[in-house]
Amino acid sequence: MLFTSFEFLFIYLPITLAGYFFAARRFPDPKVRIIWLGLASLAFYSFWDYRFLPILVASVLFNYCLGIIISAHQGAARKTAFIVAVAGNLAALAFFKYTNFGIHILNEVTGRNIPAADIALPLGISFFTFTQIAYLADVYSDYASERSLSKYLLFVTYFPHLIAGPILHHKEMIPQFDTEEAGRPSAGRFAIGLTIFGIGLFKKAVIADGFALIANPVFAAANAGAIAPMDAWGGALAYSLQIYFDFSGYSDMAIGLSLLFGILLPFNFDSPYKARNISEFWRRWHITLSRFLRDYLYFPLGGNRKGPTQRNVNLMTTMLLGGLWHGANWTYVVWGGLHGLYLVINHAWSSFVRRTPTLSALSGTFGYGLAALFLTQIAVVAAWVYFRADNLKSAHRILKAMGFSGEAPAETVKPIVTSADLALIAVGYLICLLLPNVRALFSAWKVGLDTYNNPTTWSLPDLKWSPSLQWAVTASVILFVGVFFSLIAGDGSQFLYFQF
Repeated sequence: MLFTSFEFLFIYLPITLAGYFFAARRFPDPKVRIIWLGLASLAFYSFWDYRFLPILVASVLFNYCLGIIISAHQGAARKTAFIVAVAGNLAALAFFKYTNFGIHILNEVTGRNIPAADIALPLGISFFTFTQIAYLADVYSDYASERSLSKYLLFVTYFPHLIAGPILHHKEMIPQFDTEEAGRPSAGRFAIGLTIFGIGLFKKAVIADGFALIANPVFAAANAGAIAPMDAWGGALAYSLQIYFDFSGYSDMAIGLSLLFGILLPFNFDSPYKARNISEFWRRWHITLSRFLRDYLYFPLGGNRKGPTQRNVNLMTTMLLGGLWHGANWTYVVWGGLHGLYLVINHAWSSFVRRTPTLSALSGTFGYGLAALFLTQIAVVAAWVYFRADNLKSAHRILKAMGFSGEAPAETVKPIVTSADLALIAVGYLICLLLPNVRALFSAWKVGLDTYNNPTTWSLPDLKWSPSLQWAVTASVILFVGVFFSLIAGDGSQFLYFQF
């Protein structure tokens, strides 16, 4: 059941909201509405494939019980329980997500032909696994375990985040579930929530899916053979915009939906294409994943505390594993490795700039910032080619045609990308660079939780939402257009991050 589907918009969401606020009004104990929302979230998940529901429930019960055990013990017993808990989570994730990748590697190394296992990947397993590993790590570090099973169940399965994030932090979320505000309907909150949901829906159904029509034929052609430079650049840029608006749209929709229930989700997307270096990019793209990798992998590895060489090793390790988290394919490993290399180069360059007075003075100028933004975006687009390509050979064909190999690219008889497509791509980038995002648009209203406290991004029009007739009409049109295109696309238009 997609956020964009008829069943979700006109059946599931109204029933879930009605039941939630009925329970809040009828029963003073917030536990009733928490249980209702938890069960509704399980129903949302089982709609995709009911066979995955026992896996999700087993994961919740396993981690809930281990959290209590870890909290109740000290010393060696505590450490053993924590190791068992993390190992169990990683083993489940590895089995479902990486078994066939391991078989593929074994076949490549040994020359054998072991058939792939018939294993279906449970939806959202990476998200609910990482969410619970973070919880267990904090319990091990002396944060009190959650004793309410209903709250813990809702924390893990809360439907706005369950399939594609954000990766939630228990200290941010669980205290919100039984607040008075979460159980009281609000016309203002509904207006803001539906506006944000409509903006996200429009981004996904109209913009992201529109750029998919340009990108998909290019990457399909790269599977078959060489492509022309204009096609390669057009396809790579179109996919960069597709994944930008797809993930931005989902993140907005999740925040808007959660606001309807009086619960704030963390911002997970904050105009990353306005970043002027790759470190800033990762503070703005998939923010909660960046936080998880930083707090539960990079810092435990030593972070930057043991000198630049070890820091660079830690960065590469973190980003390689972050790439592998996205999918069991060498393309994701290379993508993660590229971003690790980008971060290493960025740290070295930043250090060099600080030691060079002339460059240090230039770094604050508009021209330097514009060049940094352009270079960062080119690096990101090149890496996206690996992220999108079906295999390394296809990715290399596209990058060769883009001119990154230094060889003369091939020409195709019939071009795929047209001049009109390139014009649309230019418009897409102008939207990314010049318009405010949801965080800036609703800066006067508490609509989400900040993670990195990024500075508010600049935008050409200083638009701010307000409870006015003009915004009501605008939001209604945006929502109507988004729903219309969503219903036309049907279930064929899934969010890109659902596969992770």
